[in-house]
Amino acid sequence: MEYSKNEIKRANFKPKSHVWICPLNNKYELSIPNTVYPPREDTNLLAETLMTFGKVNGKKLLEIGCGTGVVSIFAKTCGWEVTGCDINPLAIATSRGIAEKYNIKNIEFIEGGIEPKFEQAYNLFEGGPFDLIVWNLPYLEKPKKHELLGPLEDASLADISEGEKGRLHELLIKKIEKEKSLKKDGKVILIHNDQGTCRRLSSDCMKLGWASRIINNKILQDGENLIATCIWKPWELSEKIMLDEIDSTNSYSLNKKLPIGTLVIAKKQTKGRGQRKNEWVHHSGGWCGTWTIPLGDLSPSIIQAKAGLAVLDSIASINSQELPTFDSISMAEFSINNIFLKWPNDILFKNKKLAGILSEAKTQGNETICVVGIGFNLNGTKNELGENIPDATTLEKITNQHFEPDKWGKILHASIASKFERRNDIKMIDKSKTMRDWWLSMEEFNKTNVAIINSMKYHVCSLKEDGSLGLISIEGAEIICEDSFDISWEQKSFD
Repeated sequence: MEYSKNEIKRANFKPKSHVWICPLNNKYELSIPNTVYPPREDTNLLAETLMTFGKVNGKKLLEIGCGTGVVSIFAKTCGWEVTGCDINPLAIATSRGIAEKYNIKNIEFIEGGIEPKFEQAYNLFEGGPFDLIVWNLPYLEKPKKHELLGPLEDASLADISEGEKGRLHELLIKKIEKEKSLKKDGKVILIHNDQGTCRRLSSDCMKLGWASRIINNKILQDGENLIATCIWKPWELSEKIMLDEIDSTNSYSLNKKLPIGTLVIAKKQTKGRGQRKNEWVHHSGGWCGTWTIPLGDLSPSIIQAKAGLAVLDSIASINSQELPTFDSISMAEFSINNIFLKWPNDILFKNKKLAGILSEAKTQGNETICVVGIGFNLNGTKNELGENIPDATTLEKITNQHFEPDKWGKILHASIASKFERRNDIKMIDKSKTMRDWWLSMEEFNKTNVAIINSMKYHVCSLKEDGSLGLISIEGAEIICEDSFDISWEQKSFD
């Protein structure tokens, strides 16, 4: 039975009674048609996430797929200027009725959605640009053929779109950009789960140049993880500086004292450097760039680790894979590619160098400027790399694909912002998650290599809070290795 026929059939059923208690403990008694999605755990997660913004004063919010309208109504009580929309006319009628019942004034509910084939009489973005757009995505999987759906599933599946124009979150981003419907410094909150294609949501957004960060979640009794992901245009108030040739993008950025979020990209770098003043050799297919970032309380080691994880995420995104930092399962799946971090600041494919990272800071008076530079071997064959960098490889060699530098830079910029951009209304990633992801990203390398310090061989046994490495020798001697140590690595012998 087609979704639309199920929808019509259930529209004639008696409405169901439902009670919803919002995060401020206000009770709403609802009468809901069977084809209108009722408040559930994902509704609660969206409302609780809105609570983290506190009281606002007249900022504009658009809720897509508003269902009963209770989240829009709750947002209105928090001070937002609200527009709610839904492709289901019964949902709009329900939302308006509930708003009237509870005397909620100056809230607008309109019929419409973002489906590309949906002929809507009203452009839902006309009330914009908005400060915040929220959407509890219809993330349920499509049913098997001839399976009879219940009303909740019917409502959730009513506007699913999978096709050549992309998934719903991709369509939303493209429409936001086309209609210019989000204010500068605006953001989008998407509610989804950790199943199926939703696992690639952040990766898909990053591929379109949008930063993302999980800002809330709720684990249900059956183990399903409901997630609130915030996406935004990275560092919109900063600029990108493109240079044909420079000695070092890090030096340029430090000397110019550029604003936070500024990205400097050079087509050619003549005096690139790595850890402990090692030289970073630039080649024709290489990519190099430096970001001015907020220093905060992060150590140089952890800054480099976060940047390294951003590179791994970017590699996954440009190849349409789940971000390895999504969860431990996605990190394990990404490790199958044999791309991993080597402590403290390299990205390797097997034992060939793919990228290097260098974090530096410069203090002048009371001001400290912090930058993080990334040199990445994007394109090139073995002959193009030449004899100067025999222990290196490129992403093109690994994947047999040629990558456009501008596209790579756009994705990496979004990924770096996802890890470093500080905004009052977007919670930063917990340090504990960064440390866990860092450790998992090094696991394969640490299993197959030993560290050599002063001719002594050590196995990696731990990662400390400050980013230093815990090592233990064959004889049982333990040391703490900091990034200032002169350390080399050797593959283990498994004879």
